[in-house]
Amino acid sequence: MTTLPLSDARRSEPIRLPADREWLAPSSELDNLRKTQPLSRFRFPDGRVGWFVTSQELARVVLGDARFTRLGAQNVPPESFAAHIFHAIHQDPEFPDALRALVDRYRSDGRLADAFRDPGILRTVRECPMSSLPFFLKDAPDHTRIRRTLAGYFTVRQAGEYRARITRIVADCLDAMQRRGPPVDLVEAFALAVPTLVACEMFGVPTSDRELFIQFTVRSTHANATMEDILKVQEEFRAFISRIFARKRLQPTDDIFSELARSGNLTDEELLATSHTLLSAAHTAIARTMTFSVYTLLKDRDLWNALRKKPESIGVIVEELLRNTVAGFFGARMALEDVDLGGTVIKAFETVFVSFTAANRDPQVFVEPDRVDLNRQEASKHLTFSYGIHQCLGQHFARLELQIMLTELADRFPNLDFAVPIEDMHWHTDREVYAPQTLPVTW
Repeated sequence: MTTLPLSDARRSEPIRLPADREWLAPSSELDNLRKTQPLSRFRFPDGRVGWFVTSQELARVVLGDARFTRLGAQNVPPESFAAHIFHAIHQDPEFPDALRALVDRYRSDGRLADAFRDPGILRTVRECPMSSLPFFLKDAPDHTRIRRTLAGYFTVRQAGEYRARITRIVADCLDAMQRRGPPVDLVEAFALAVPTLVACEMFGVPTSDRELFIQFTVRSTHANATMEDILKVQEEFRAFISRIFARKRLQPTDDIFSELARSGNLTDEELLATSHTLLSAAHTAIARTMTFSVYTLLKDRDLWNALRKKPESIGVIVEELLRNTVAGFFGARMALEDVDLGGTVIKAFETVFVSFTAANRDPQVFVEPDRVDLNRQEASKHLTFSYGIHQCLGQHFARLELQIMLTELADRFPNLDFAVPIEDMHWHTDREVYAPQTLPVTW
């Protein structure tokens, strides 16, 4: 097999990625790319050309280099990113009127995502205060300031202080499953229910608003959602969060949103944008990771039995399951200037996608990477929580939730099994975290 020198990558023919269904498991195409073209020319579904990274070494370089920004590097599909930026420029009085009118024309033409690939618009977005822009799209120093404000709420110690509350929520959900009796959709009853209730408790969202909270997330991530759908639901979600903060200021409680409102470290617009991000991230990714993990374990009874017999190894087990999560393009970055990446110059405003799925199966890092090994000591070297300044803020909570959920589920339902043939399952294939849409189980 011939390996293409990275310095020749620009001359290579742009690749197209496998169909969604083929991404439900690691593909041979990803392996071949990592071996022969770890930096590949890549053709987007809309015809644009960018870059695709499949080796962990190059992934860490891209994710850790400040010359690459998340702003403008829209994931696939790009609608959610574009909707966030669109809202922010309409809240920023310093954004030039002429450029705002240009963005509005893009929207009226049904091409809003294209507006934020325009170098002139992107430069202006980066130069303006943009307090309504979510911090995950910001660069230093604003990103650093906001992340520093939040970091104290998401430490290992803070996560540990929630252990008893998470355990109680898990037990309550398992009790409800047992009362209902099989078959049960594990997604609805457990994988989504637990992180949603944990998020509500952490941030101080009234339990009575739980269903509304879930609806916002489902509607904004629905595979068929249009740009107008996403703009509408994001506006409704911000209004929902604004009402929560109004209550927190009148009647603060023991939760993160109350403390953020009391601290005065963020402006009102920053509070709304940041809280929108935190709530959105706190449950959907955990729910899908949990669902995919249980699917992986039940597909191989030896793995499920290993979990049951070695609960003391749950930390290592969860890291291996996180490594095996099949994810899409969370690592999208745009070059702010020409950057030499292993001998290939990535030109300013070109987009680079990092395949976490491929990087997490790099044989240079993991022995027999395609095998699920629940004793794998190097599993924690995965990039599932990303790397660099945009590494997942809530990763310690996510790890703890997954550890408790899997341990208690296996203990309560040792004979858990699929209630339908796996070939009949329908999957989320929106290139975020792949997982069954429902997971009917019995015991």
